[in-house]
Amino acid sequence: MHKTKCKACPIGCELTIVKDETEPSKYIVTGNKCNSGREFGLKEVTEPSRIINGRVLLKNGVISRLPVKTTGIVPHDKINECMKIINSTEVIAPIKKGDIVIENILGLGIDVVAARKA
Repeated sequence: MHKTKCKACPIGCELTIVKDETEPSKYIVTGNKCNSGREFGLKEVTEPSRIINGRVLLKNGVISRLPVKTTGIVPHDKINECMKIINSTEVIAPIKKGDIVIENILGLGIDVVAARKA
């Protein structure tokens, strides 16, 4: 049994995911109030992944590290590699919120963008 808070929508349902070989998906998800929650729960146990938040080095800014986040979900087995790239990246101010800081990180089709202006 796996318990997690759903992040598919703002409701944040408390999901319980139980293995069940009789189900086509091999799992039963309960606690979800929408179909997105069911899909989130299934993916959480079969393909764990995350949106990454981090900080890059910032030159010529009022802060030394700029908060950034990925524009999509990064597979769990790629998170550490992405974090190494993010932590070693340096950008120069001025930067606007939403500016692409790292394009197509690790060839995943996901960008890393500024989470605030600097």
